[in-house]
Amino acid sequence: MQQHESELHVGYLVFEVSRLMRRLFEEETKRLGLTLQQARVISFLHHQSSETTQIGIAHAIGIDPMTLSGILDRLQKRGMVAREQASNDSRAKQVVLTEEGKALYREVRAVGEGIGQKLYDRALSSLEPAQRESLVAGLEIIRNELNDMSSDHEDTRK
Repeated sequence: MQQHESELHVGYLVFEVSRLMRRLFEEETKRLGLTLQQARVISFLHHQSSETTQIGIAHAIGIDPMTLSGILDRLQKRGMVAREQASNDSRAKQVVLTEEGKALYREVRAVGEGIGQKLYDRALSSLEPAQRESLVAGLEIIRNELNDMSSDHEDTRK
């Protein structure tokens, strides 16, 4: 395999692994009555310690603000989130998890942990410990480089 072909092959494999993991997670969250995007929003909100506006959430998880608005509408109707006036901007709404939303987060987290265990048991257990460590280290480097590329791209658009 030529160098260029192997580089493309790595990208394809990373994409396929991501797609398959996403599908597993979607199947599991569907049992909770959630979409993957709803689960992402709930998880993001759980990990925030300060006020989080709708725009901030959309930017942080990489979705369109209008798409997020629909997701929040559905979560609010289910009593999982509440929208409140932001203390630092009268035009903005902050989003908070309700007690029901916090309980649902615990279920979402359990789903994620279960999928992580399945991944280890079925896929990663056939790798030697050194191979697993190399895989994780390599993926972290790739993620960081892609984040840097994304940030550079954002800077050139401003």
